[in-house]
Amino acid sequence: MNSGDTIVAPATPLGFSGLAVVRVSGPSAFKFAEIATHKKILKNRSATLVTFYNKKGEKIDRAVITRFVAPASYSGEDMVEISSHGNPTIVDAVVSTFCSLGARLADPGEFTYRAFINGKMDLVQAEGVAALIKSKTIESVKEQQKIISGSLSKQINKLRLKLVDLVSFLEYQMDISEEDLSAKEQKNVPKKIRALHKEALVLSNTFIRGKMLNLGVTAVITGPPNVGKSSLLNALCGESRAIVSPEPGTTRDIVRSEMVLGGVPFVFLDTAGIRVAKSAIEQEGVARAKKLKEKADLIISVSDDPQAQTNKTGSQPHIFVVNKSDLHSKKPNKAIIHISCKNKTGLEVLLLEIKSALKIGPISSDVSLLSTPRQSAAINACAKSLERAQNVCKTVGLELELVSFELRSGINALDVLLGKTTPEDIINNIFNNLCVGK
Repeated sequence: MNSGDTIVAPATPLGFSGLAVVRVSGPSAFKFAEIATHKKILKNRSATLVTFYNKKGEKIDRAVITRFVAPASYSGEDMVEISSHGNPTIVDAVVSTFCSLGARLADPGEFTYRAFINGKMDLVQAEGVAALIKSKTIESVKEQQKIISGSLSKQINKLRLKLVDLVSFLEYQMDISEEDLSAKEQKNVPKKIRALHKEALVLSNTFIRGKMLNLGVTAVITGPPNVGKSSLLNALCGESRAIVSPEPGTTRDIVRSEMVLGGVPFVFLDTAGIRVAKSAIEQEGVARAKKLKEKADLIISVSDDPQAQTNKTGSQPHIFVVNKSDLHSKKPNKAIIHISCKNKTGLEVLLLEIKSALKIGPISSDVSLLSTPRQSAAINACAKSLERAQNVCKTVGLELELVSFELRSGINALDVLLGKTTPEDIINNIFNNLCVGK
């Protein structure tokens, strides 16, 4: 299905560069391109050098134009891409020319939205496009490329097909078959449901790593004043980001630093020392530190006391660190990482412990990871439906109607995930997060 109008937008960021790309998609894309270039562009998927003119016939630039005939284009519609010199004035003139001929400026993500509408990709792949553009590490780029190519969608569709087959069998038995289920079939159905439930849970568990790659990890450095939290932040990021002073309460606001560890983007947050604050400003800093601890993906508790207690709070991974190990002769507590920010010792051990606590390791090339909360929620909903179906089999036996109802709920959850029955407001939100021109 094609949209009725033609859209245009720059596909490269605003700024000065060697080249810039403008995209045009819709039923009049070829017609407008031929008017603007004074040339009939015949070759499909072949770059052609042209002179680009505005509506008044004034020369704008020498450019390369490529024509993509539907449906073999990114959007699934007739589409052209113009590669001009990367001057914002030229790009604006090219876009304005197409608008003067009857095109309109594209909304954010509209090219990808049209690709979704025209069956070029499903909603999972579209989310992969958005995540790819925002990826901060090469590992994340590789993972999103797998998703865009359809790897994750294939896994989800494989699970969905198994569910459909099982529901079809059960409903055939209810509506058409005149024979009761055999003893063997009565055992096989719950067995298949258990296997599908396990498959859904395995897929659900990939979100832990996928979330880290896609959204990154927030690690909060916390502890009493003057134990070396700011020194640890500076040591981890390799530069002086936080002010270090022997005076307690120096850090009052949140200081952040970013780094990549094991292919995962980290944001380390240095917080105010936890104590009974004396001033209103420090009180606010302590309050913010406590709030950040609740939302963090990882907590690093720093102390300078070798006998410090290792009392974990919250459900997040928690690492206990004693700084100033150069001043301590005994290191009795093996649950604590001993470091010296001054002498730069123990930091490698700490980084290994961070990766271990978050289970950061090599990514299998055979498995694609869930990478958005929406994907995780849909797979979890499917898993819950399969769990309820199992409970029905355990408590009341193989009641076909009840089991079939729960399995259909699982199929519906996967349909929402793939975009087959997804509410319009969710779809709009996904595409609005894409940049203009994509």
